[in-house]
Amino acid sequence: MNLGEADKLVTFFSLDRGMQKGTAKNARKSFRRFGAGLEAFTLSRLHLYEREHQDLPRIESADILAQHAEICCNLASAAAGAVMLELVKELAPPGERNAPVFLLLSQVLHLLNEGGDPVFLLSIYEIKLFSLLGYQPKLDRCLSCGSLPKGETVFLAMKGGILCPDCMVSSGESQLRLSAGAVGFYYQALRMDMDKVARLKPSTSILQELDRTFSAYTFHIIGKRLKSTEFLKTVCAL
Repeated sequence: MNLGEADKLVTFFSLDRGMQKGTAKNARKSFRRFGAGLEAFTLSRLHLYEREHQDLPRIESADILAQHAEICCNLASAAAGAVMLELVKELAPPGERNAPVFLLLSQVLHLLNEGGDPVFLLSIYEIKLFSLLGYQPKLDRCLSCGSLPKGETVFLAMKGGILCPDCMVSSGESQLRLSAGAVGFYYQALRMDMDKVARLKPSTSILQELDRTFSAYTFHIIGKRLKSTEFLKTVCAL
């Protein structure tokens, strides 16, 4: 974000420090010090200056390690990538190191930059991110009776779990239904490493079910709709 006449307020996710903010003096004028190192989707090494009683560190310069420029060349990829960044910004605790989440984000952005399917990669990212941050929904057993459903279930965002057909109560409201195939894919993707999970080929309907599920779950957790998600829906058939 622009700050003053020439500075920027930068939000970044760090391997060592987790979610952080810092100020970049004259970032809008000094291309030599920063270049494209503060752009979205860019993996950079930031050089910080800190002193006592200073609220935010000052970013002195940025060295680009990986610039995922191809993401911005495709509207759907850019939209999905924006959701990934906003999710980690909203869900990751500020200042708390989380190397697995950092690695996950780096891997998924790399695959997205290489031309991977945006909707598929976003689903995988959400499945793994929520688990790594302690928000993993319980989809294997009914919240009410504890049974292992074999068919379609209903997802309850407020409780982060499912109800089996026998425990469903018809309220006249729209229900988030999950097929057995969607639940099976969820747990398969959760268990597999990224280099293997990228080879899975779920149906469009399964990806749509999981998208609706995680959209509702995200809204319950953070209390608002992500701006990037609304934009993604305008460019992708979700």
